[in-house]
Amino acid sequence: MKEGQQLIKKNLDYINILPSWAQELSVKYCSKTANLYFVHGNIRDFLPHKMNEGEFMFVKIQDYISEVLFGNKDIIVFYDKSGGISFCMSQMEKDYLKAMTARYPNVPPEDFLSKDPLKAFDYLERYFVLNLPKDLRIVLIIDYAETIVPADEIGHLDEIDRYCLVTLNRWSHEPLFTKGDISVIMMTENLTDINPRLSSSPATVKVTIPFPDGAVRSQFLQFLEGRGMLLAERGLSPERMGALTSGLNLLNLNQLVAESWQEDKPVTLDYLRDRKRAIIENEAAGLLEFIDTATICPMSRATNSSRNVSRARRER
Repeated sequence: MKEGQQLIKKNLDYINILPSWAQELSVKYCSKTANLYFVHGNIRDFLPHKMNEGEFMFVKIQDYISEVLFGNKDIIVFYDKSGGISFCMSQMEKDYLKAMTARYPNVPPEDFLSKDPLKAFDYLERYFVLNLPKDLRIVLIIDYAETIVPADEIGHLDEIDRYCLVTLNRWSHEPLFTKGDISVIMMTENLTDINPRLSSSPATVKVTIPFPDGAVRSQFLQFLEGRGMLLAERGLSPERMGALTSGLNLLNLNQLVAESWQEDKPVTLDYLRDRKRAIIENEAAGLLEFIDTATICPMSRATNSSRNVSRARRER
């Protein structure tokens, strides 16, 4: 049995309890056949991270990947153009700065945490290679990947974008990365915003995070109700609210419930319809128009329209 198959079999019981997208990412990682992954879709949302029976902690996607899938162990790095380089644990950052400062004493320490991808990717690659003999799992999570390798003709890319495209493409084919357990996870809402020279490469893995279904939405609303944060009219249960909010993610639901609570206005069918409509129209950025007719009930119309938005989101 190959090493990747052994790793999948060893972790199969744990993998099977994960959400479907996390199962797919875990199996691909354990197979040891790829270095570069694209995680796209509903990435700006909370995820239920079950701790005890009936108790949930909702976390950001990148924290879920870091903590649940990789256990916050060894070396896990975050990068985006706004925040630069950071680590999931403070000790990891201290170890990184200590090692890099000792090896490159003439480099200002702030350069090792640079927002500039020219510096960031160069220093991270040096650090990763430096740690290969230690047999550590190394994961780099790049958010807002569309700002790193935008979908444009190569002749229209500036020098930095071309550097990023070549570097990430090289990493995706680098045998040393696969052998040394180095993984790069790029996060974007829309895969079409990524340069197709990279996103369409057979050397990369694409994993879609779907919008929450009715069961997950109801579960989240039950969680909020248990914490005394859900104010709803009589007869409007979390289960019914979950069924009526297709097209919304958990972040949207949290916003809707929080606004209701702060305004001390119980969530009614009309309130739910109006807020849902406002959220979807706002996120659709003018690409969606709700049409009122006398023959369609308000909640059915909003639900059907939101399904269309959900479908459009999945297809983007």
